[in-house]
Amino acid sequence: MKKTNRIFTILIFIFLYIPMAVLIVASFNTGKDIAHFDGFTLHRYVELFQDEHLLQLLRNSLVVSILATAISTVFGTVAAVGIHNLKPKMRSVVMSLTNIPMTNPDIVTGVSLSLLFVFVGTKILGQRDALTFWTLLIAHITFSLPYVILNVMPKLQQMDNSLTDAAMDLGCTPMQAFFKVTLHEIMPGIVSGAIMAFTMSLDDFVISYFVSGLDFVTLPVEIYSYTKKPIQPKIYAMFTLLFLLIFVLMVTMNLLQIRADRNKTVRRKTMDSPGMRTFKRVCAGALAACLILVSGYLIFFANPQEQITLNVYNWGQYIADGSDDSMEVIREFEARYPHIKVNYSTYDSNEIMYSKLANGGITVDLIIPSDYMIARLISEDMLLPLDFNNIPNYQYIDENFRNTAYDPENLYSVPYTWGTVGILYNTKYVDEADVTGWELLWNEKYAGKILTFGNSRDAFGVAQYLLGYDVNTTDKEELRKCAELLKEQKPVLQQYVMDEIFAIMQNEEAWIAPYYAGDCLTMMGENENLDFYLPENQGFNLFIDAMCIPTCAKEKEAAETFINFLCDPEIAGANMDWICYGTPLSAAKEFIDPETVSDPVTYPDEEILVNGSSYAYLPEEITRYVESLFMEVRNG
Repeated sequence: MKKTNRIFTILIFIFLYIPMAVLIVASFNTGKDIAHFDGFTLHRYVELFQDEHLLQLLRNSLVVSILATAISTVFGTVAAVGIHNLKPKMRSVVMSLTNIPMTNPDIVTGVSLSLLFVFVGTKILGQRDALTFWTLLIAHITFSLPYVILNVMPKLQQMDNSLTDAAMDLGCTPMQAFFKVTLHEIMPGIVSGAIMAFTMSLDDFVISYFVSGLDFVTLPVEIYSYTKKPIQPKIYAMFTLLFLLIFVLMVTMNLLQIRADRNKTVRRKTMDSPGMRTFKRVCAGALAACLILVSGYLIFFANPQEQITLNVYNWGQYIADGSDDSMEVIREFEARYPHIKVNYSTYDSNEIMYSKLANGGITVDLIIPSDYMIARLISEDMLLPLDFNNIPNYQYIDENFRNTAYDPENLYSVPYTWGTVGILYNTKYVDEADVTGWELLWNEKYAGKILTFGNSRDAFGVAQYLLGYDVNTTDKEELRKCAELLKEQKPVLQQYVMDEIFAIMQNEEAWIAPYYAGDCLTMMGENENLDFYLPENQGFNLFIDAMCIPTCAKEKEAAETFINFLCDPEIAGANMDWICYGTPLSAAKEFIDPETVSDPVTYPDEEILVNGSSYAYLPEEITRYVESLFMEVRNG
């Protein structure tokens, strides 16, 4: 039996740590394919420490985690002592309330805190930026506190209360007795609680996503956008270092727990020994040094006063970032305009972007929504007119991308990309004879291997093309029939997706999905079995994404400078060459790989494009009706 238990334990540890072992090995691999080890190298770590953007994100995460840990440890310890001194029934009630933040789903906590911060900031305090670094810090303190309390409470319960009484009998005040006796007894619990709070804070994504503004982004939030392109090997190096940091902290916590479980008399002698006193002084000094460094960083280095901070809000990985030998567009811009610092954040649907802007609480200087969303933003007075004197490169925008239906007077937007929506499928598993149109997404033959859009407009668009309806219909009966068709699709679906489609399709976990042509071309480059089909006989979405400045912008001129930069033909060419979407600047094509320019996925023939149609802005009532129908479809 013992042998079986030992084997079972070993297998569990293998299962838990093999993924980390693969990650660590990949960080030292000269090749990019983690399935083959081509040779040992430290180059990934060199690249990591040369990447100022990643290091900035790591510093941001450490700043928040250290401050949240220090504050939650102090308040959590005081709270634990207070709870411990309550009557048993009241203590039980308070501890149950303390457990709620840990058992509550993170998304519920994140959304509720976001609503609270926006309400207090905008309605009560009258602030324009309700979501900032400080709201992020408060949120991290909030969810870290229970972990400290739950680690300290058992130590208080194990402690002999007569020790405190004896100290006061010998002349100590209650406060002196706490610091000289109680604090020593519960120190292992305080340390383990602090370590737990630090790890939870450093790792958090969901809550951070909802409560942070665009001026202070943490590493987990940024990593979320790394779904369209393969993760760069230097990210493996960063993950390895973070794993080692957490591993050392957890080993330290376990060693302290072992020390705490020793014979009480021996433990007291150890705690009172000169060596232990020195150890505690060193730990206290290290913590103080960390807090001083973090505070100094926030005050002097986090946002240099001589720089303008430009907050750009864009689709995930929708700008060349330097990977695959591409131009790092943002860094190139900052090199040309050293007085402007770009904070770049991402979203994965027009609706999420709109929700963030409509709810308020954040400052955004530049957004890149799609055509129908631009029309909605204009109608709701959420965009500022552009000063084209600051955008001389607008001259390069092709005439057929001007005076568009969503911005007929060319007042609010400058085209960034264009593209189509079609069907991505895996030729290894999908019969070519079945690839005839949108009905492929309902084919029971491929049940469980089909994906579809996670946003209402694109999902309904597919149904509208299949039923032969106008994609901009406002007829509620037609929209209801589209919803019924989407309900019929549910049994064959694997899931609703947006950016997560990349890993799923490239790894062949699913075989069929509708998506945007440029992203499909990216996935096709990673998996040779993938192909793209445009149902031209039934119709398809032809879209334009354009650069706009929202009314909440603080740095309008800097935003226009950035727009002008992106309209430089050479910059636009290098940028589009990486993101694989169509460019609205013919002059940029000479800077794009000729194979991409001639690829029908990115640049379909004119006779095919005439079958495409663009989404228009729907009245608010219809938009809400479509959203409610889609919610009904997904939850039904």
